[in-house]
Amino acid sequence: MGDFSPPPYQLLSEAIIFWSVAIMLYIGRIVSRVIATGSIKRLYFEDYVMSVTFLIYTTLLVLIQVSARYASNLFDPAQYEEIMSNPQEVRDRIFGSKIVIGLEQCMLFSTWGVKICMLTMFWRLTQNFRLLRMYVNLIAALLAVGFLVIMVTYYAVYCRPFSQYWAMPVRDMQCATYQNYSITQAVFNISSDAAMLALPFPLLRKAQMRRGKKFMLAGVMSLGVFTIAAAILNKVFNFASPLTTTYQLWYIREASTAIYVANMVCLSPLIRRVFSSKMYQKTNRLHGQHARWHGIDPSSASRSMQSKKNPRCWHPFHLSHASEGKFDQCIMSIKGKPYKDNLGNRRISEEAIIRMTAGYPNRKLDLHRVRSYRSYEDEGQYTFEEGIELKQIHMVA
Repeated sequence: MGDFSPPPYQLLSEAIIFWSVAIMLYIGRIVSRVIATGSIKRLYFEDYVMSVTFLIYTTLLVLIQVSARYASNLFDPAQYEEIMSNPQEVRDRIFGSKIVIGLEQCMLFSTWGVKICMLTMFWRLTQNFRLLRMYVNLIAALLAVGFLVIMVTYYAVYCRPFSQYWAMPVRDMQCATYQNYSITQAVFNISSDAAMLALPFPLLRKAQMRRGKKFMLAGVMSLGVFTIAAAILNKVFNFASPLTTTYQLWYIREASTAIYVANMVCLSPLIRRVFSSKMYQKTNRLHGQHARWHGIDPSSASRSMQSKKNPRCWHPFHLSHASEGKFDQCIMSIKGKPYKDNLGNRRISEEAIIRMTAGYPNRKLDLHRVRSYRSYEDEGQYTFEEGIELKQIHMVA
């Protein structure tokens, strides 16, 4: 595993690569949310949490670069005489050790920010699932207790006096290696990630959606396994090479993986919009070619296709107010009010379906469609497109 710290250029190159992917996924998340809700003003709470978390994550990567150039009070005892005989290097290492304090705090806040982001989404999705909501509350309590324990032990227990974190030379190696702190952080970090990883599966089992959609969402949610793996490898390499800064490489990888997973679960609207647009353009071209072949004006064929894309108006209703029987064409939204996206298309909330059908465990929605259509489902939104007519909805016992 090596007894040498990674060179600054390696830390810089990995930080640039991982951050470049992260910023694209973050922007994709925000664009997807705007597509799903129709306005930048309708972002969810977890989107704002992710925005703050991404800034902290970026600060983490910057501080790692600064720390790598100044070093710290973590070094091989064999270098002691050489280092202490150079006053400038001592000053640089004292400054670098202070940077490590900020680095550790950024790592903690970015990790817990991602957890809060994911947990807030689960809290919203489990509104009508009493047992799952209790489970979410327990995870929230674990996160709160874990954060408090980590902060108290870091500032008041593991290294006393606090100034020993940047002392040269250091009296207690715990103030340089952070090993006790790493153990405490790993216990709460990995256990909370594992607890959240088990949450989506019972939620998807109760959800009213196609089996293929369930498998796709389960696969996306299972990406949390990589976050746990990165956290474990971080600690393995940290303890295998306690006198090196190899842990900083794994801080980059662990924090980046967590950011990736938290943003990827929200990309469905953007992906569906891109592929839907390409399919529509391809279909439109085929209709134009078909029209020219038969001597028809291509523009009229295009208008005909465009008219099929806008379904008839939907009327709002609450499933909680429904009884067995037939209902008019409808739309459900999170607040019980229909809304439009930025293209004027009516939307139906998948979250509302999950929550509202929770009170009817022995029933299911039977949707009768009367002509061919194309539909797509987004995270948080269920959108009907391309000539769909929802004739009637039955509550089936």
